[in-house]
Amino acid sequence: MDPAAAAKEFPIPFLPTDGEILHCLLRPKIAGAYIDSRFTHLVHDADVFSLPPDQLAAMHAHAPGARGDKAWYFFSTRVGSGGRGRRVGGDGSKRWCPVGSKKELAGGGGYCQRFRYREKTATGVVAPGWMMVEYGVAQEHAVGDLVLCKIFRFPRSAHSDSKSPASASASIGRKRKAETLLCSDG
Repeated sequence: MDPAAAAKEFPIPFLPTDGEILHCLLRPKIAGAYIDSRFTHLVHDADVFSLPPDQLAAMHAHAPGARGDKAWYFFSTRVGSGGRGRRVGGDGSKRWCPVGSKKELAGGGGYCQRFRYREKTATGVVAPGWMMVEYGVAQEHAVGDLVLCKIFRFPRSAHSDSKSPASASASIGRKRKAETLLCSDG
């Protein structure tokens, strides 16, 4: 489905809680059970670690968020880490780096982990402002497990396309109170 057409088809904000992501989307997908057809065009099957997030976002419809925010939801296979909890794909120059520790979701049975996207370039490491929240259900979180990943531009970086990579990196490196809300259940 054309990404623009999908956004028009679902005009209300898609703002699932962590519990809804776990119990209404991820667990049914793992079990091969029914997922409400109203949401199937908002959650895609893709390897989120194989492409940079801007390319992945250009290929798939986003879910409409509050205040025009955009987020992309993907079922993906969890890849091996590049050490220290990183998710590394492709040639290893692009990676998702953890932000904080894994959080057990309220009620148990699942976790979420926040990540920040970074790229190695000839001039250093650049953080272009992409964030990801990975949701999983496995106790040991083994490589190859199916996870659901929510990818979005960090709000401070959403309008930074005109900024230099260095300024985008600097803006993403600061602590933010909003990060504590990303993995809260409710």
